[in-house]
Amino acid sequence: MGLREELGLPNPIRNHPHEAALSVVLTSDLLNKEADRLLRRFGLTEAQFNVLMLLGHQAGPEGLSQTEISRFLLVNRANVTGLVDRMEQSGLIARTTTPGDRRLKRIRMTRKGKEALSKAEAAYFGRIQETFGEMGEVERRGLIRALERIRRLLRRSAD
Repeated sequence: MGLREELGLPNPIRNHPHEAALSVVLTSDLLNKEADRLLRRFGLTEAQFNVLMLLGHQAGPEGLSQTEISRFLLVNRANVTGLVDRMEQSGLIARTTTPGDRRLKRIRMTRKGKEALSKAEAAYFGRIQETFGEMGEVERRGLIRALERIRRLLRRSAD
């Protein structure tokens, strides 16, 4: 089904680059809604899941700083502070001080966080496989390259 039909538009979209942009936005919105629906079963938000994924797959044994989490998630450091506060209160993560610099806190997953990530991650990757598994490898690689190019063009024009 085309974008016009999906959105119920009465007239064709005549600007094809605009149609492509709308298609990316709609797809992103649907992916986010599906992730929210899936992760809700595990008591997690998408942001919490993303922090757990970072801690589980990108952090060393010392964990990550809030600044690193902010940079990896592409969000404002102030937003990460509230997120980390809530995750610490729910027992998913723990803050520890850094020897030699008590101001610098490192964030690590707790046992509860590891269990939550393990369960949610299995369901998440299963759903991603269902969604993208029907595409062939060449088609997936083409999609990745096309999206990378769009991001590169947007970043270049923002400079």
